[in-house]
Amino acid sequence: MRHWRATYQALICLFVFGVSFNCRQVFAEEAAPAELSARVKEFLRQRCFECHGGSKTQGGVRVLDHAQLIGERQVVIPREPDNSLMYQVLTANDESVMPPAGQPRPTTDEIDMVRRWIVAGAPPFPADVKNSAAATPNTAGIVGTEYVLTKIGDHVRSQPAEKRPYLRYFSTNHLLAGGATQDELTLQREALCKVINHLSWKQQIARLKEIDPTNTVFALDIRDVGWNQQPFEQIVDGKPNVRSKLNLYDLILLEYPYSLIYEDSDAWRQLGEGYMATAALVRPIPFLRADWFTSIVALPSLYEDMLQLPHEISELEAKLGVDSAANLRDVTVQRAGMTVSGVSRNNRVVERHSSNYGAYWKSFDYSSNRGHENMFHDPINLSPVGGEMVFSLPNGLNGYFVTDAVGKRIELAPTSIVTDKFAEDKTVRNGLSCIRCHENGIKGFADNVRSAVEAAPGSPGFDKRLALRLYVPNDEMQKLVAEDTLRFKKAMELVVGHVQTREPVIPVSRRFIDAPLSLHGVAGELGLASTDGLTSTFRSPHFTGLGLLPLASQGIIRRDTWEDYYDQVVRGLGLGVPVIPLDGLGRGDYPAGNPQLNVTISTNRSNNIFSPNDELVVFVTNRSDSDVNVELIGTSALGRKVILLPSSTVLSPGQQFRFPQTGTIKIQPALGRELLTVFASTEEFEPGVILRGKDIADRVIHPFFALNRNDGSVKPGFDAGKFTKRTIAIETR
Repeated sequence: MRHWRATYQALICLFVFGVSFNCRQVFAEEAAPAELSARVKEFLRQRCFECHGGSKTQGGVRVLDHAQLIGERQVVIPREPDNSLMYQVLTANDESVMPPAGQPRPTTDEIDMVRRWIVAGAPPFPADVKNSAAATPNTAGIVGTEYVLTKIGDHVRSQPAEKRPYLRYFSTNHLLAGGATQDELTLQREALCKVINHLSWKQQIARLKEIDPTNTVFALDIRDVGWNQQPFEQIVDGKPNVRSKLNLYDLILLEYPYSLIYEDSDAWRQLGEGYMATAALVRPIPFLRADWFTSIVALPSLYEDMLQLPHEISELEAKLGVDSAANLRDVTVQRAGMTVSGVSRNNRVVERHSSNYGAYWKSFDYSSNRGHENMFHDPINLSPVGGEMVFSLPNGLNGYFVTDAVGKRIELAPTSIVTDKFAEDKTVRNGLSCIRCHENGIKGFADNVRSAVEAAPGSPGFDKRLALRLYVPNDEMQKLVAEDTLRFKKAMELVVGHVQTREPVIPVSRRFIDAPLSLHGVAGELGLASTDGLTSTFRSPHFTGLGLLPLASQGIIRRDTWEDYYDQVVRGLGLGVPVIPLDGLGRGDYPAGNPQLNVTISTNRSNNIFSPNDELVVFVTNRSDSDVNVELIGTSALGRKVILLPSSTVLSPGQQFRFPQTGTIKIQPALGRELLTVFASTEEFEPGVILRGKDIADRVIHPFFALNRNDGSVKPGFDAGKFTKRTIAIETR
């Protein structure tokens, strides 16, 4: 388990609202020996198994063979970490270090975890679920997509007809292929349930229903979290036309990259009409991987869309029933200021308001500590360059909102102002960064302003009496923090089903987003029981041309590389027809499988950076050897879309389309970052439909995959090898 120790120590340093917080206040107790050994096993599986397990046992070491580790090999000497070879190579500073050079280094928390395990006597590893007594006698039958599809079908048929359209499914079963302990599966389920409830405006906590004996397939009634809402209208000629049946959950399906159509599967065919058509899914995706959901759906802009967060802080406050200006005028708010904050690089002020659902915390962040950005200069009239809002949801968990200096919503906070210690690039991304940081609801802090104001002279340049009313005594503020923390902790007890002893989202999301994939990991994600034959497969010219050669030589690849070529890998291995998220906001480019399809999009500026009053021209060029059908779509900084060029447009080889066809587009001030996207195919394709909803980014939906209601079969609406998508960003400064 990666970064389990962060639960107890490293999180001490990361606060949105403070500088000190006792680790014993975060979680109830240290991990029990059985939990500790389970987490060490997962760490060794992730970091060491590729070279020291399965068919490869370099040095004769099988890293998951506990008896061998403490037996004849004496890789681990119980209670003696400094004399244990495993700990020695993890902490080495020469060529003996493990993992070897070129591989990601374990964190200090992971190394400390291994040491604690050895000190505890190196207790035995728990069995993997697929090898446990509960899995016998038919171990092979509990692992794989066919098993998941079958269990979903059984559950659908057991439910009342009126409930079936609202059922949605998640799975951790793919983890069994590569090996997973029950502790790991529990962690994954808790992380999934936590993120689901962070995306809900419902008053009650939604619970997942385990629907199979291995507890790796889960059902959710989307009405319990409000995802059955259908907030979109179809836009025709720039105006709303008809109400769309697309619901909030469908937005997630549009982004999902790991689904396949299993044309030869009986279970798949039965789910066609029996479930997927009945539920009117926008894409034929019967279930989602839990680790993907936990790690991606809480990121922009899905996070804001699922919660339908507005673009202005004033609109958010109205939604929460907060009048911050009136509260400040009437001094019904409580403030605190910190000279040093674990997440902010500079001084920071926080302000608490009561809201419809509990509390609304507002931070004032600065890019320096000088001049008007020094909070002691005027602690009443603040001049921040941005802010982060934490607000209570009706179910007791938190929602999050990040703004610029004028209160406009932004998705990424500048690292010059705030940082996320759990992200490799340190960037605070609204949603996930805040969920991982606020593992206990509200962070503890110590105010530095009140004492300074008390010591100030009679005329410090601001209203001293008002400042003392705003910056309340520490004990008064701590009571409010305790109240908000208790609300969150009670909600989390309902989420995980017990008193929370560890934060689940941090290790699950870090492993999914940041941990490189080895051949062993790739095999598990493909649902393959072993890596047999994969090495030679990834050495073939087709796959080496995709940049996947490291998988054939005990190397690693990154998650984004894997997702870019996942569809081509599964096609090449004959595993199924990939449901490619071409209409997703997260996939701006799709490389066509046919190298002859070459369509580019550009502007009259090589760097695509413009200033107000500049003139813009867009060019779409067909560099292919055959005719192509193209569709051009523009997206504003607020997520509004417009179809600039219909899909009926045909470009001949070498032809360039100019938009606008005559004249230019004059750049207006404050446009921000806008996108231009071109869809192109060697075959005709149906045009996209613009859908628009309040406080949700527009979507353009194509009927790429359709359910045939006559026989329940699923038919791809196009040949992905004859299709491409290209996106460029236009910046206005």
